Parts: sequence; structure tokens; C-alpha cells
Amino acid sequence: MNEPRYVQALTLWFVVLIFMQTAPGIDGVLGTALGVFCIALVWVLPVYIAVRLVDDLGARFESRSG
Repeated sequence: MNEPRYVQALTLWFVVLIFMQTAPGIDGVLGTALGVFCIALVWVLPVYIAVRLVDDLGARFESRSG
């Protein structure tokens, strides 16, 4: 795949959001662990995507000016 990693991360973020909205209620330790993991991904992936985009844009502007 020629897609940048941030596009793949964005796709994963959407998959996690859809899973969280449509998953049946899982009780017990497994459900709690899965819920914590999904919530962590929902918060961490947008930060990762933003950092990657800023880094890529900065590299493009730097290569044009230099």
C-alpha cells in the first residue's frame, strides 16, 4: 500500500469508533479491557495523525524553501 501511515491510522480510528458504537455489551474483565483499549485508541490516534500531518507538511515546506 502506498498510503501514508497517518491515513492507515485514520482508517483504524474510524474502525474503532464503529466498533465501539456497534459492539454488543461484553461483561467482565475482557469487556473492561477492550473498552479501555478502544477509548485509549480513540484519544491517541487523532494526536498521532495530527503530529504526522504537521511533520509531513513541515518536511514539504522545508524541501521547497531549501
